[in-house]
Amino acid sequence: MIKGHGDDTYKYSNIRLNFSSNVYSHFNHEGLFAYLASRLNKVESYPEPVPMSLEKELAIELGLKEENVCVTNGATEAIYLIAQAFRHNKTAILMPTFSEYKDACTLHEHTLYPIYSLQQIPQQAEMVWLCNPNNPTGTVLPKDDLTRTFGNHPKTVFVVDASYAPFTEKAVVKSNEAAEMPNVLMLHSMTKEFSIPGLRLGYITGEEQLLTQIRLQRMPWSVNQLAIDAGHYALRHPEEFQFDLYALMQERQRVAECLTRLGCIDVWPSDTHILLCRLRFGNSADLKDFLAVEKGILIRDASNFDALGPDFFRIAIQTAKENDELIKAIEEWICM
Repeated sequence: MIKGHGDDTYKYSNIRLNFSSNVYSHFNHEGLFAYLASRLNKVESYPEPVPMSLEKELAIELGLKEENVCVTNGATEAIYLIAQAFRHNKTAILMPTFSEYKDACTLHEHTLYPIYSLQQIPQQAEMVWLCNPNNPTGTVLPKDDLTRTFGNHPKTVFVVDASYAPFTEKAVVKSNEAAEMPNVLMLHSMTKEFSIPGLRLGYITGEEQLLTQIRLQRMPWSVNQLAIDAGHYALRHPEEFQFDLYALMQERQRVAECLTRLGCIDVWPSDTHILLCRLRFGNSADLKDFLAVEKGILIRDASNFDALGPDFFRIAIQTAKENDELIKAIEEWICM
């Protein structure tokens, strides 16, 4: 990791409300915690060298073959494995987006081409990275446009980070659809879907031959035993990880309107629970420090996303009460 992420609660001692990580923080994890506590003795032994049991269960859940699923230590390991497997590629990245794509590709000596629409894919591109729904904007590319692009560039490998797919009402490409395409890899984040970022759990889905190239790069035991156990538990107890998506989208719209009414914040249209915002004066680092130190509230300073400046910040929608507390605190900072 060359550039920093959000959710840096470890830097502060008093964070009460976390809007920085793109997770919904209000699942009841008591069942999961109890199950993991019952499995603690398993840490005395090595886990599976590769997490085949979880890959098998995910494949059944998704209607895929085991060969179409590769479990990783979070979606971030998946990003670096793909960049390594396709080392030295000519690679386009749809901007603005998550900086790890660029960081991983730079580490593995890709030739990079930043693009800002699907129409700008260069003819020489061997690989294209895109986040859909996108981080940090929260926008979703039209599904028909995306699948048409895959077909129009059959010799180009498309890496689609679908980590935020559970948080949109828009139509997105499904993993079983992508697995039938010879040039598409999809990234998925159980970290995001089940709000377990401390455990680091993700997976890749795609065509078997593409995944074979990636598996050759995978380090043994990269996914620890408790993460594997958490994945099994989450898949077997989906009722514990349900949320009202429609209500969350309505709350996102309300918060966007409230922030806009403050008169000095521009809010990007979003199709998910993520809101990208830009201050018309001041900078996001100062706002973040004020909120964290004085209010115990953490937001994401988005200035280190390529193509974004020091005035950008990002939040992930939580409960109405928590969102109102954030809005009030931002208004206080504006009025200082």
